[in-house]
Amino acid sequence: MNSIVNDLNRALAQQILVNVYQTNQEVVYTGYVTAVGQDGLILATYDDYGLPDGAVFLALAVVDEVEFSSDDLDNMAFRIQTAEDQHFIQADGLTMHFDAQRDLRRQVLSHAWVDHLVIMLVLRQDPHFYEGLVTGITPDQVTVQLLNKFDYTDRPVRQLNPNDIEVIEFQGQELTLQGLAATRLQELPHVPTTTLSGPDQMTATLQALVGSDRLVALVANHDQNLFFVGRVNTVTANAVILSLVDMTGQFGGYTVMRLSELHAVILKSDYLQTMRLFTLLNRSQQQPIQPVLNDERLFDATDDQFSARLTQAAAFHTIVRIKLHDGESEVGYPEQVGPERFIFHGIEDGQLDQVGQVYRLADVDEIVFGYLDAYLTEHQLKVEGDL
Repeated sequence: MNSIVNDLNRALAQQILVNVYQTNQEVVYTGYVTAVGQDGLILATYDDYGLPDGAVFLALAVVDEVEFSSDDLDNMAFRIQTAEDQHFIQADGLTMHFDAQRDLRRQVLSHAWVDHLVIMLVLRQDPHFYEGLVTGITPDQVTVQLLNKFDYTDRPVRQLNPNDIEVIEFQGQELTLQGLAATRLQELPHVPTTTLSGPDQMTATLQALVGSDRLVALVANHDQNLFFVGRVNTVTANAVILSLVDMTGQFGGYTVMRLSELHAVILKSDYLQTMRLFTLLNRSQQQPIQPVLNDERLFDATDDQFSARLTQAAAFHTIVRIKLHDGESEVGYPEQVGPERFIFHGIEDGQLDQVGQVYRLADVDEIVFGYLDAYLTEHQLKVEGDL
């Protein structure tokens, strides 16, 4: 433990970008240490795009390692610099100040109570993540009104021992949006999930929704626990293109998916209500998209969009993510796209496969493109001379 505290104090004193690994969670936090106390630390965190994303309190007992140097940190430093150079829209990040001589956990909880912040909690010996509002705090108890953006009927009030709270995320972009929307979210009625699963019914409904502002969720056959949320952009003879919405209600690129690989179309759910509210909040705040993205693209419904998207990506060495019929996903860029086959240069751990693999067009079920992570990966490869 002394070595962990020494590493944290070094990171604080020298303002070094670090990764903090946990003993009991796979989540790795990247950022700058802003306070080290007797029982915990405060880390001002960044998201995967190099943007400030609030902060996290971590109990010292859950810190497994403080990493000062790695390829991952080099990549994150590049993204942080790119976000500044390209004038990405950035949230304020951490705006609170903490006294390291006082209990940091209690300071975070007190701030959350006074400022009506939505926070994310991880409790001792509990694998779940909880989001909610602090509604009361005493020396030995904190009361939290839990929120569940997926199911409005699941919102219990919990009385917790503060010492059982090992992780507190706060002031991040998604949590901030939930805070702004909290009153409205608590007023919205629960909506039973409405799902379509018949192929003809799904196709007809998607065609009717082309160009509308309505959000839907698409569930693929290969992994029915995951789904894409967005607006129906185009429907072709064999595919649907969705203009994606990310977890913060922002534009998240596009996906083209084979209609034959659709398991279900979700038309109504509590989560879709949440995302709708997030998009409206972003509009009311005139929150624009990132300057390197384009949310106004239109596509020809008479084209084979799999061939068209891969051909365009090959022409410009554009990074895309493909999902094959066997369930495997790869990020990279295509080359030599023919009528039936193409070469795909995958990227793994920042390394580009210069030789590539040959795939059949017919085996590609999804292509995701025009999203921020793809731009950042592509930009870094080009700057480093690998693309």
